[in-house]
Amino acid sequence: MPRPQCCTVKLTRIAKPASIAEELVASHEISLAEYEGKAIMVNGVLPEHKGWLYEANVIDQASPILTEVVKELFR
Repeated sequence: MPRPQCCTVKLTRIAKPASIAEELVASHEISLAEYEGKAIMVNGVLPEHKGWLYEANVIDQASPILTEVVKELFR
């Protein structure tokens, strides 16, 4: 289920272990350049206050019209 917007996070494909080096997490960061200006739907594991969405996958992207609707909803 979607969670309320809590923060800005980066997406990484790596699973969240108990402790991990920030450099390793960053090396698995998902580039969102191809989705610039588009609304996307992602899933993953969001721990408290860490700045990363672990095990992230982009599962859908909106059409230009739906992207504009989403922008209006989150203004």
